[in-house]
Amino acid sequence: MTNYLSEFTKDLFEFQRNSEIIDLEPEQPEKALDISQKFQNVNRRWQVYCQALALFAFEEWLHQREPNLHINKEQSSLARLYYANVIDAVCHLRIGEFKVCLIPKTLLVDEEVTIPRAVIDLPEFAAHFYVVLGLEEELELATIQGFLNYNELMYYQSEFLVEVDWNYHLPLSYFHHESDDLLLYLQSLVSTAIPLPEIPQNRQATLATLQATLLDLLTQAHQRPLWKVLSWEQGVAVLTNEDLLYWLYNSLTKDTAFLNKHLSDLLKILTEKTINVRSWLNNQIDEVAQALSWQVLPPLTAIRTIESPLVQELRTVLAEIKRTHQFDLPDFAGRAYRDIPLQSRLRLYAVSWSLPNEENEWALLLILKVIPGHQLPYAVKLRVSDQKDILVEEELQPSSSQDYIFTCVEGSCEDKFLATITTADGEEQSLPPFEFYRAQK
Repeated sequence: MTNYLSEFTKDLFEFQRNSEIIDLEPEQPEKALDISQKFQNVNRRWQVYCQALALFAFEEWLHQREPNLHINKEQSSLARLYYANVIDAVCHLRIGEFKVCLIPKTLLVDEEVTIPRAVIDLPEFAAHFYVVLGLEEELELATIQGFLNYNELMYYQSEFLVEVDWNYHLPLSYFHHESDDLLLYLQSLVSTAIPLPEIPQNRQATLATLQATLLDLLTQAHQRPLWKVLSWEQGVAVLTNEDLLYWLYNSLTKDTAFLNKHLSDLLKILTEKTINVRSWLNNQIDEVAQALSWQVLPPLTAIRTIESPLVQELRTVLAEIKRTHQFDLPDFAGRAYRDIPLQSRLRLYAVSWSLPNEENEWALLLILKVIPGHQLPYAVKLRVSDQKDILVEEELQPSSSQDYIFTCVEGSCEDKFLATITTADGEEQSLPPFEFYRAQK
C-alpha cells in the first residue's frame, strides 16, 4: 500500500513544525464569511474573508498570550470596508500606542509575502509593526509566520521590486519568526522608538491638479482594480482620501449618471475653498464669500426702522416656509444672499444656524428665488451634495405658482455642502462648499 501525502498534508506538517498554532473558534470563520458576504464587491469577497480571519486569529492569539493587551479596531480597514475594497491588509489597528498592520497569507509554505505598496509607501497607512498571519481556513488554524517593524522595512526597501499591481513581494526570511518577541515589544517598547513618517501637507493641492483626470477615470474603476485604471500618482491621491474611497466602494450600487454627477460634486468639495457660514451668526463674512459677492443680512432679531427690500423679501419667504411647512427657524440664524449669473434672473439666499440640542451639528437652508421683475424661460434645478451623497435635487418650473424653491440640510461640523444650480439648456454653476467652522482655521 502506497503511503501518499498530499500537498495539503505537507503544508500542514511544515505549518506545525515552524509555527505556534492558533486554534480558531468555530464561529470565527463563520463571522469572517458573514463579513465577506455583505461586501458589495463580489470579486473581492475572498480577500475580505481572509482579512477578517487574520484579524480574528490575531485577536485570539493576543487574548491567549497576553489578555491585558487590547486591540482597538474601531478605525480598522474592516470597520470601514471601503479600505478593504482596495487594500489587501488589515490596517489602522491599534494596540496601545502602536499601529499594527496584519498581512494575510494563505499559501503556508510559500517563501514570499505579498504586501500592498500602500501600507509601506503611504504615511496614512504606515504601521509600527507588520505581522504576517498564515491561514489554514479549512482546518480552522492560523499562525504568526513573521513580523517586522517599520524601521526594518525601510532598511530593506531598496531591495523591493514594485509590481504592476501595486504590491511588493518580500522574502519570508526577512521577517522575525519568534512571536514571543512581538509580545515583548508590544509590552516594553514605546511607540516613539519606531518613528513613522508624517503625512504630507500637500494632499489637497495634489488632488486639485488631478481633479479633471480623476473625474474621467474613476467612473471606470468601480468594476476594475485601481491599478488597472490609474497611475500610481493618481492612485495615491485616491488611496489617501477617505471620501473618494467611500465613493468608489458605493459606486457598485449606483447608476452611471448618478455616479458622474456626485463625483463631480465631491471633487469640488474636496479641492475648493469653503465658505464659513458660522461667521454669518456675527454678521460677518469671510474672504471666500466676499470675493464671490455674498452679502450678509442682519439677523431676524435685529431692530430696523426701515428694512431693505432684500430683507423684506427674505422675511416674507421665511414666514411662508414656516407657515406652510411647520418649519422651525431660530431668530439668531445667520443669513446671506448672492445673485446667480444664470441669465441674471436668480437669487440664492442661505440661512445657517447651530442645532441647539446637538453638539457640533448645524443646519443650512437654501432658497433659490426668481429676482423680482424677471421671469424664468425654463426650469432650473438646485442640487445639494455632501461628501457621501447627493442629498436633494429640487426643480423650479416657470409655471409654478411660487417663484422659489428651498431645501434644508443638516450635518456635523465635518460635513460640507455643495450647492449646484443647473438650467434646462445646460448651464451650470456650483458655489464654493458651505462649512460651519467651530473655530477659525
